Amino acid sequence: MESQINKLREKYWRGETSVEEEKDLKVLLNKQKEESPEKIFFKELEERKQEQGKIEFTYPKNRNAFIWRVSSIAATIVIMIAFAIGYNNYEKPDPYEITNPQQAYEVSLQALRLVSSELNKGKAYSSRIEKINEVKNSINK
Repeated sequence: MESQINKLREKYWRGETSVEEEKDLKVLLNKQKEESPEKIFFKELEERKQEQGKIEFTYPKNRNAFIWRVSSIAATIVIMIAFAIGYNNYEKPDPYEITNPQQAYEVSLQALRLVSSELNKGKAYSSRIEKINEVKNSINK
């Protein structure tokens, strides 16, 4: 029996045992009256397996994670707004832009004629005002 335990011990520590051989080694070690290092080792393993089922791990509530989530959402919103503004301000063609030089010349002439005609109307009114001022000055004398 002792030789069988020694063979299984050597095989176990080399990592060559099967699950069945490990069970056999545990049974043989439990039958022994003396405390061997392997017997203590297997007892400790069993105790830890039992304790492991009782342990509950809860993640602590982390304020940094909340701040991280909120800031990432805010950054996403800012990026979307910036994209929307940039997209709306993208170069839109000017509906009044004239690229043909001849057409530009014609439009300029029309604008100058309009300004000139309005100035001529202003001169007509100013001549009437001059007549009123002359009459007023003759009455005041």
